[in-house]
Formats: sequence, structure tokens, C-alpha cells
Amino acid sequence: MYKLGIDVGGTKIKAILLDNKNKSVLVFNIATPKNKKAFLENLEREISKIIKNKNISGIGIGLPGTIDIKRGVLIKAKNLPYLKNWQVKKSFLKFNKNIKIENDSRCFLIAEAFLGAGRKYKNIVALTIGTGIGGGIMINGKIYYGKNYVAGEFGYTIIQDEKTLEQLGAKNAFLKYGDRSEIIGIGVANLINSFDPEVVILGGGGITNKGINLDVVKKTAKKYILFKNTPIVKTKLGENSQAIGAALL
Repeated sequence: MYKLGIDVGGTKIKAILLDNKNKSVLVFNIATPKNKKAFLENLEREISKIIKNKNISGIGIGLPGTIDIKRGVLIKAKNLPYLKNWQVKKSFLKFNKNIKIENDSRCFLIAEAFLGAGRKYKNIVALTIGTGIGGGIMINGKIYYGKNYVAGEFGYTIIQDEKTLEQLGAKNAFLKYGDRSEIIGIGVANLINSFDPEVVILGGGGITNKGINLDVVKKTAKKYILFKNTPIVKTKLGENSQAIGAALL
């Protein structure tokens, strides 16, 4: 019996199958379409292929942006505006499977906390750097959501001249300005001073593709943090971590 985890990103849609021993295999990795019709058609086609050939117990979907977990709705996604108010669970009813949805960065946190770099910790801050910047917070082994389910939207942190961490440190900033490692280090320092976690775990394309220099991030963060003993580490599960976390839902 397998669990299917889908990671919907601004650039790619990736899916993995997770077996009962938590071993994973990548089953598709496609470009994210530019409109909702193509998006839904491509996703349905890929999922149908998998379900036809494998025994699937459930489907977990990691989504960018603000999620209403209870209603199963993607309220808004800055980098995928055509998915605003997408009724995710309704779209997946046709597959007749148990469906769970979650913010993609919290999926990353879940994967790393249970199977990756955070396994020995209960108080974790995760930061994902890619097309956008997001994150997640775990306190005493439980995900912290906040009143409106938006806790962990670290990309909106103001860093410099009223510009956000995402504007200064995500993919577009990297393409425009070059190395953004120092900016990410400043952002990490703010997170450590705010939450005093046991560990900060970094992931997303900026880390797995080595666009962000981890040594520079650590060096910069240590200039500003109150206590210097908080480990800053990269993902252990790599580029499939968000899809793995989605499957773990």
C-alpha cells in the first residue's frame, strides 16, 4: 500500500510514492502550467496513471500560499494566482481516496521533522527558498498554525527599505542581483531571535540547487543572533522533501 504525495510549486509539480517503510520513489515531475485548465488536466492525467497501476491509500497535496485545511481550499497563492479559491478536495473526489492538503513549506517541515534533519528535535523552524519564500514552525512536536493558518509566512518579513525577505532573497532576486546568501542569513537571524528554536532547517530550490551558500548564511546569521548555538542545517531529504511531507499527511 502506497501514499501519494504531490508538491505543487510555482515552477514544477512533483509527486512521490511513499511505501509502508517510508521509502520514496519519484513518479512524476512536470512543469507547472500557466493556466488553471491546463493545470487541472495535467494533474488529473498524471494521478490517474499512478492510481491505475498502484494501490494508493491516500493523496496528500502540498500547496503554495494560504490554505484553509478544514474546508480543503487554496485561498490564494501569490505565484499561482489562477488557483485562487481552488476547491482542492472537491477536485480530487473523483479519485475516491483519502485527501489531505497543507501548505507546501509545512509539508517540508513535516518531512524533515519525522524523516530528515529534524528527527531529534521538537522545536523547529523551517525555511524554504525557491520561487517564493515560506516556512513552518514546530513547537513541542506540533505544527503551529496561528489564528488564520498563516504562521510561517516568513517571506513577508520586512528586511530592508520596506522590502520583504521574498523580494530580496527568492528566485527573482537571485536572477536580478546575484548571490542572496547574506540576505537569507539576516532572515534566519530574525527567525532564531524570534523563536529560539533547537534547529533551523533550510530547503527549497535555492538550497538543493546550491544557489544559496550555507556557510555565508551561517556566518551572516551569527553576527546578529543572541545565542550562537542554534544549528542551521540544510534539508536531509533534498528536492523531494515537500512531496514526501505531503505523503506523510
